Amino acid sequence: MDWVKKIKAGWRLIRNKVKALKLNLYRKVYDKRVQEIDFEPSKIKSVLLLRWDNKLGDAIMCGNFIKLLRQYRPDIQITVLTGTTTKLWVEKAAPADDYIIYTKAKRKQIITDNKGKFDLFVDLGTNCSHKDLCLASQFKAKHYLGFNKQHYHLFDVEVASQYVHFKDRYIAAAKLLISQPIDEQCPLPIPEFSQQRAQLQQFINQAQQKFSHVVGVNLFGSSKYRRFSFEHAKALIFQWRQQFPDDLLVIIPTPGEDKFIARLVTAVKDNMVISPNFPASFEVSLAIIDIADFTFTPDTAVVHMASALNKPVIGIYRYNMQNYEEWKPVGKYSQRLLNRKPFSENDSVHVHEFDWQDLVLARATILKALA
Repeated sequence: MDWVKKIKAGWRLIRNKVKALKLNLYRKVYDKRVQEIDFEPSKIKSVLLLRWDNKLGDAIMCGNFIKLLRQYRPDIQITVLTGTTTKLWVEKAAPADDYIIYTKAKRKQIITDNKGKFDLFVDLGTNCSHKDLCLASQFKAKHYLGFNKQHYHLFDVEVASQYVHFKDRYIAAAKLLISQPIDEQCPLPIPEFSQQRAQLQQFINQAQQKFSHVVGVNLFGSSKYRRFSFEHAKALIFQWRQQFPDDLLVIIPTPGEDKFIARLVTAVKDNMVISPNFPASFEVSLAIIDIADFTFTPDTAVVHMASALNKPVIGIYRYNMQNYEEWKPVGKYSQRLLNRKPFSENDSVHVHEFDWQDLVLARATILKALA
């Protein structure tokens, strides 16, 4: 199979080179300011926050930016350019003033309706693709706030490079617009989930299983490389139950994966492996994470929900330390598992490719800290 991986890596290398070439070409056309004016925070009255990728983890992290501006700069009108999933989270956790729902079909109309409307455009992504640059420039905002974009002419306001983690990055961005001191702790805002927590606690109690620990289990990430296949999920559960028979495993419902989870629970035939028969929702995920002693998950939104709750998590990360530092869990006692090293820069590694003994150690470390 090594030759298959090498062919795929070769294609990814070509694709990445094409992307780099496109970015260089787009910069010649779009990396330009409308007008050269000094940035004065007090004059910023309208902000557009870019979250058009519709990724839930990013939406969770940007909550502090909205929350802090609401508290310290209520004079600023906040609009989020987003997708339907991230809008739903933001609406429940840290409501903005307005939302622009991005679709490719409505792109031209969105630009036409909002060109020149905003004092500040905010994009805190580490990298800037040719698509990001093209879209951002067409809004013709007075100012552009970014991270790691000091070499772009379009961006005239920069979050300092020391703010690597996205939670810190959004807080730092908000502070650029706020004159008074703010609370440095800044817990991430989350939706209310007390009702779902009570229902979940009742569900666990009804199971009438004798267990020492409750473990939340998420098997799905945002790409095929960050989700467990059915066979690898089944192997994981079997091995976990064999080595840790006192753990009650609660599989977190995930949108679109109800059949996968039901089939998995049926296949393992173990009363200590359960999944609530509730529709998947942010609130149900939060409830499981909150009740569990810790949660096991790929690097995905579940990690950041645990961070918002300050709960332990074992997160599985690519062997990419920059990505890890940007997205690592910040909940107390949290641990990481690193996937194997890729054999080349363009080799994609699957989420199940980690050392089992690292998981054993991570679990023991968390439980010792909680004792």
